[in-house]
Amino acid sequence: MAVKEDVELMGRVARLYYLQGLTRVEIAGRLGISRFKAGRLLDAAVEAGLVTITLKPSALIDPEISDALATRFGLRRAYAVRVEETTGSAPQPRIYEDLARVAAGVLTETVTKDDVLGFDCGRTVSHIADYLTGLPACDVVQLTGLMGTVQRTGLEILSRITSLSGGDAYPIYAPMIALDSASAVALRQEPVVQATMAHYGKVTKAVVSVGSWAPPDSQVYDHVGAPERDALLKSGVVAETCAFLFGNDGRAIRGLDDRRIGIPLADLRAVPDVIGIAGGPAKRRAIATILQAEILDTLITDEPTARSLLGSPPPRRR
Repeated sequence: MAVKEDVELMGRVARLYYLQGLTRVEIAGRLGISRFKAGRLLDAAVEAGLVTITLKPSALIDPEISDALATRFGLRRAYAVRVEETTGSAPQPRIYEDLARVAAGVLTETVTKDDVLGFDCGRTVSHIADYLTGLPACDVVQLTGLMGTVQRTGLEILSRITSLSGGDAYPIYAPMIALDSASAVALRQEPVVQATMAHYGKVTKAVVSVGSWAPPDSQVYDHVGAPERDALLKSGVVAETCAFLFGNDGRAIRGLDDRRIGIPLADLRAVPDVIGIAGGPAKRRAIATILQAEILDTLITDEPTARSLLGSPPPRRR
C-alpha cells in the first residue's frame, strides 16, 4: 500500500493532469519530479482507485477489437484502426497513413527522454514522422541497413525522427542485405556500424514493419534475386521483419542471416516494447506469422485485418 505522502502526491499529479490539463512535462516542472515519475504516479492513481476513467470510443480505433487482439496474442497493447475496407490484396494508401497516425500518437504518449528508439524501414513506418509534432530528446537507432526508396530507408526515417526529438542518431551506412557473407562481415566491422550496433542492447522501443512473402509485399522480397527467393519460398518463408525470415508456424528460417546488417534477433527479442505496424489483406498471413514468432509486444493494424487475425491460433509459448 502506498504511504500517505505518495497518495497525496498521486492526488496532486492527477488533479493537475485531469482537471487542469497540464502535461506530464509541466507537472514535472511544477512539482520538481521527473516526467517519467509523473507518468508512474498517474498510472498508480488509476490503479489505486483515486482516479476513474470513462473512455469514449476513438473515431479511429475500435477498442473492443483492440482489446480482444491484445488478449488473444498476449500483447501489451493492440490497436485495431478503423479504415475503409479494401477489396483484393492491395490496401489503399490511406491505410498506411491511418496506421502511421496512430503509431505517432502511441510514440507521443509513451516515449520519454530515457527511452532509446529503434526504427526499421518500410512504407508505413516512413509515414510516422508525418504525424509527429515532437518527441523528448531521446536517442534513435537504425535497426537495419539501407533498402528501398530514399523516403523509406532507415537512414531517412532516422533523420526525420531525430530532427523532431533533438536526440542523438545512430545510423547504418550500409545495405540491409550484403552481396555475400564476407562483405557482411567487413561491413559490420566498419566503425560507424559498430557504434550503432553497440546501442542495440540499449533500445527500449523498436518500431518495425512486417513484410509478406506469400503473397509478396516486402522490400526484402523485391531485393532478393529470383533463384534465391524461390529457394527461400520453398523452405517455407512467408513473412519477415527487420530482414529476419519466418515460416508459417513462426519458426525462424536462417535464410539471409549471414548477409543481413542490423540488430541481432536475440537483441530484438530483448527489446521491452517491439511495436509492429502493418495492415492490408496481403499482410494478414505475415502478421499472423510474426505474432506466432512472439516478436511483437504492440501491434498496430487495420480493423479488418485485426478481425481476421482473431481467427488465427495463439502463439506458441517458448
